[in-house]
Amino acid sequence: MILSIDRQIERMSAVWPDWKVSRKDDRTATWIGNLRPNKTSYRVRIFYRVPKLLDNTTVKQVQPRVFIDSPQLMPNTDGELPHVYWPRGNQRAGDPCLCLFDPDQEWSICDYLAETTVPWSSTWLYWYEAWRVSTIWFGPARHEGDEGNAGESSASAEIAKV
Repeated sequence: MILSIDRQIERMSAVWPDWKVSRKDDRTATWIGNLRPNKTSYRVRIFYRVPKLLDNTTVKQVQPRVFIDSPQLMPNTDGELPHVYWPRGNQRAGDPCLCLFDPDQEWSICDYLAETTVPWSSTWLYWYEAWRVSTIWFGPARHEGDEGNAGESSASAEIAKV
C-alpha cells in the first residue's frame, strides 16, 4: 500500500521530532533536520512526492531526494564525489542527491522515510566521512544500471534538482 504524505509526515514527526516539515500540497513535503554520524553535524533536506500513479514509474523516479545543505559536501582532489546523482548528470547544474540504496531491492513507496531514508542518510554520511580520510568508498556502491560497481550511470542524468 502506498503511504500517503500524511502518514509519512506523522511517522517522521514521531521518530524524528526535531525535524521541520514543509508541506507543499497533498502529495509533497520537504523535511529539514540534522544528522551527526560522527563528529560533524550535517543539515539534511529530504524532498518527497507521493506518486499519483504507479503506471510507468520506477523507484528511481519516485524515490525521496536527499540533499546535504551544510556543510557542503567536498569532492576529492580529482573533483569527484562518490555515490551521488547530479542534476541532469552535470556537476555544475546543482546540488548532488545522495544515492542511498539499490533501487532494485531496498526501498519502495510502501516504506516510511523515517525508518529508511533518514537512517540510510546517516549511514551514507558515515561512509562519506571515511572516504574523506581514506579516498576509498567503503559503503555499498551500486547505482542503477551498474553491475555492482560504484560510479555514475545513466540514472544520474534523470535526477532533477528539486
